[in-house]
Amino acid sequence: MRQDLVRRGLLGLILLGVTLSLTGCRGGTTWSKKEEVRIGQEVAAEVEKACKLDPDPAVQQRVQLIGQRLVETVGDKDFKFSFKVLEGKEVNAFALPGGPIYVFRGLVDLVGDDDDMLAGVLAHEIAHVNRRHANKQYTQGLWRGIVIGLATRGRVRDLAELTDALLQLRYSRQHEYEADRLAVEYTYKTGYDPHGLLRFLAILQREEKIGNRWIETNLRTHPFSDRRMEEVRKHIERVTKQPAREVSP
Repeated sequence: MRQDLVRRGLLGLILLGVTLSLTGCRGGTTWSKKEEVRIGQEVAAEVEKACKLDPDPAVQQRVQLIGQRLVETVGDKDFKFSFKVLEGKEVNAFALPGGPIYVFRGLVDLVGDDDDMLAGVLAHEIAHVNRRHANKQYTQGLWRGIVIGLATRGRVRDLAELTDALLQLRYSRQHEYEADRLAVEYTYKTGYDPHGLLRFLAILQREEKIGNRWIETNLRTHPFSDRRMEEVRKHIERVTKQPAREVSP
């Protein structure tokens, strides 16, 4: 029961495409980059207490290779990036401050063998880390409860408190659109097809229409919007200097 509570709370952290009507960051950053790395590593330890890593080494290696290829070209060198796959059929991914990035197995299975699509998702999460979005959201109090919870070093009662804090975490619409734009730029610069992110959004749209329950968390924490697809399409055209191709899920 307590494990389920923690898992639900961690799912609330998932960041791909959150589109809530929050104001943007009022100021700059609060933590140093070293502090971001420390906080991210501590939260990552709690994530891996609450959720099991997927046991398939080939799946883990695929995500790591794509992620590291992106990071070598576009990652902030001050951060400590890592890429891991969590067990579960949820179609989701999330990033922590300073570099840890997680993908659920359900997302990997949904994209199939389309590495460009998976690269688009990972690039979006890398953008959140590079642009220090969690740090900037701290000014709105969204990470304060998480940092307070970390001081307890993972006792069960305090892990539940950490879960409650994670449930409150949301990114602004501006940060999400920025992460989408950078994902297009990152994938293109690294040699992946930037249409991969567009295809992923099209799949989410399709799965939402047919009622796929495994994307429920994604749509709750990262609401889908036609405008998001349109903005990605426009940015592909700006970056590639060519008309964006039509995509079908």
